[in-house]
Amino acid sequence: MKLDEDTMDITFPGYVVATDWDDDDNVTGLEIIADDDTYCVEKNALWDELVDLSQEDVEITGIVFEERDGTKRIEVTDYDVLDEIEDEDDESTAFDGDFDGLNFEAEKNEVFYHPKI
Repeated sequence: MKLDEDTMDITFPGYVVATDWDDDDNVTGLEIIADDDTYCVEKNALWDELVDLSQEDVEITGIVFEERDGTKRIEVTDYDVLDEIEDEDDESTAFDGDFDGLNFEAEKNEVFYHPKI
């Protein structure tokens, strides 16, 4: 986690999860799951945007409060969606399920030696 000294905001990567819904299926509870902890999201101006990011990886910035029972809450002040990084080289060498051109048949009288490990 990175602490911004000027505003005392904490920035960390996490995963947005809807946790509660009302009778009309509106999200009423959100959490940010991070490597080290889970944070209940306080409702504010960014609430609707965060609801739309449920099941997404994000970098969250906000002010964290800890309740007496140990529950951590965050008032989100900013966020960035973390895009999946795709390596173009991996895509070109990925197995496509086609065995054409590969020879898996052993020649007659060919011996294979597999040493014991």
